[in-house]
Amino acid sequence: MRTAGKILLTAVVLCCAAKADAQDESAVATSPLYDGAYVAPMASYIFNEKGGDAFDGGYGGTFAVGYRNGWWAFEGSLVVDSEKAKKSGAGGSDTSVWGATLNGLVFPFDSLPGLFALVGAGGLDVNRYPTIGREYSLTTVETGAGYLVPMRVGRYAFGIRMDARYRYGLRGKSVGPNGSGDYDIPRHFGDVLLNVGLQLPVGLMPIPVAPKAEPVAVVPVAAPVDSDGDGVTDDKDQCPNTPAGTQVNDVGCPLPPPCKPPEAGQKVDLSGCAVGDSIVLRGVNFEYDQAKLTVNAQTILDGVADALTAAPGIAVEVDGHTDSRGSDAYNQALSERRAQSVMQYLADHGVAADRMSAKGFGETQPVADNDTEDGRELNRRVELKIVGVGSADAAAATESSADVGQSVDGAPAGSAASPSSSDAGDAGSVPDSSGPSSALEPAGVSGSDVSEPQPDQ
Repeated sequence: MRTAGKILLTAVVLCCAAKADAQDESAVATSPLYDGAYVAPMASYIFNEKGGDAFDGGYGGTFAVGYRNGWWAFEGSLVVDSEKAKKSGAGGSDTSVWGATLNGLVFPFDSLPGLFALVGAGGLDVNRYPTIGREYSLTTVETGAGYLVPMRVGRYAFGIRMDARYRYGLRGKSVGPNGSGDYDIPRHFGDVLLNVGLQLPVGLMPIPVAPKAEPVAVVPVAAPVDSDGDGVTDDKDQCPNTPAGTQVNDVGCPLPPPCKPPEAGQKVDLSGCAVGDSIVLRGVNFEYDQAKLTVNAQTILDGVADALTAAPGIAVEVDGHTDSRGSDAYNQALSERRAQSVMQYLADHGVAADRMSAKGFGETQPVADNDTEDGRELNRRVELKIVGVGSADAAAATESSADVGQSVDGAPAGSAASPSSSDAGDAGSVPDSSGPSSALEPAGVSGSDVSEPQPDQ
């Protein structure tokens, strides 16, 4: 009964150790502790059960050398015990025991890789037994169970080993002194051994290898969308839903209309005009051989003044031109006076004078052939040249336009143009070639040439 109680107590201790350590087993699954050669020094405590009238227990130790391969292991052990004999003799009561065993170990549970069962056999020599003063031998078998608690220092993994064994020994029949029969020693021995020590693998744990990074999935970037088809993607388009075919700028907004002279009945529109652009003011005519504006010319210039007022950042130069009839000096002076007349009219109708300048070019910049009446008519013109555009006012200019209310040739909007209307303001017929020879008609005006008297030769 005492033996059963000790074994049960040992089993409880081992199971508690296994339960406490089970959560750490996966961390050392690749450790040499579970696969490879090892040594295991252990200390022992011995309870004598069978043959108890011979020994009273004692202490000892074992040194095992073994090899584990997953679920099984095999080891050989050297055993040294010191037991106290119950009977004293000439040699005293201390008896030494030494021997060797071969054991097989089984590790049945993957979830508890440290839990094992053990079975083995061996032999022991008992020295200096007190009643005989000499040694005798035992043949032993043993079985038990134990647990290996994994530990680790850096890359070295080892274990705290605990096991409980029952060892049975059989003494051979011996002849006593002088052939008087057997010794006064029990032939059958039974011991319970509790062993605690270390299991030390020969090798080190492998150097951890960083897990191979999984390839990163490349998500294709969605192609930019251009919903209105204007060539500017939606993420940059500040003017969505632009009508098809509309020319746009880099942010998807419609470009201002080009800077060009108005057609018949159209407004004068300065949107889109930049420095260097010129608008020919067809229909701005003058009284015969004078710089006085006709009524129709004044109506046209009212629209020009409105357009300039709506675009306060635009600065202009009023340029006067003539055809080639008459002297160079006369034509130059006439073109300058008529350019000044136009600028003065615009200033009188709300356009700041510091935004304007006037310049005459006489007959030096023809745009057509002066040998024909049609060509001379085109060369007599007034142009409005853009010489400055303010940034803020340029934006305002693109939003505004003024209604001239006139056709391109000076007639009221909606009426037929009269290409033969005269600078004189009435019949307007062109004098014959024997009369005065030069006149200036401002840009955009479809009127007859204003002739001048031939200068003296």
